[in-house]
Amino acid sequence: TSHRDCSMIPALAVAAALGLARPPPATAPDGLCVEYFAIGSNMASRVFEGRRGIKPSAKRPAVALDHALTFDVPGAGFAEPAFAAISSRTGSECHGVLYTISPLDWLRLCASEAVPVAYVPAFLTVECYDGRRVEAVSLQAAPGLPRRRGGTDEPRPSARYLSLLRDGAAEAGLAPVWLEYLDRLEPAVGSTPAPLPAPPPRRNYEERYGATFV
Repeated sequence: TSHRDCSMIPALAVAAALGLARPPPATAPDGLCVEYFAIGSNMASRVFEGRRGIKPSAKRPAVALDHALTFDVPGAGFAEPAFAAISSRTGSECHGVLYTISPLDWLRLCASEAVPVAYVPAFLTVECYDGRRVEAVSLQAAPGLPRRRGGTDEPRPSARYLSLLRDGAAEAGLAPVWLEYLDRLEPAVGSTPAPLPAPPPRRNYEERYGATFV
């Protein structure tokens, strides 16, 4: 499917986000799809495909110029104080993952992200790392959300949530400068810690009865 055939349909996205459209059939007509630009935990396949059950037909690293990654969607108290959103900001850039998904999966995503209560659609142009420019939709903080400030100008996310962003960005092959930026972000004090890395698998000789090591 060409990019032109698979362009974003703003009316569909707005209607879906506001709950005014009935979900389209599970099998969308050929060429009808949504280009969704993920910048938060949805960059990680274990969240987007595993937890949310969305299987994109394409996945590409991309960047949105004149936009920034912000954490201005309030979370649940001190454990998960803030979640990621995209914001318009001249001179900034925000890297993320561009997914091609079906209209039905877009509706599911909006429901899982509490659109339009917590988020609303943000229509923008992103540039894929291969140079192609694509009209896409991302999610920005809904207007009127309360702001939680803990001594900083912007709320900080939990260490657990930040680890999802870092893992997803690395998995998608985002630019080293963006990986370094995410690594420099500090989590909120007292928030949910990042999960411990999984232990390496045991090797056969380690499982032998009476095995010793020097």
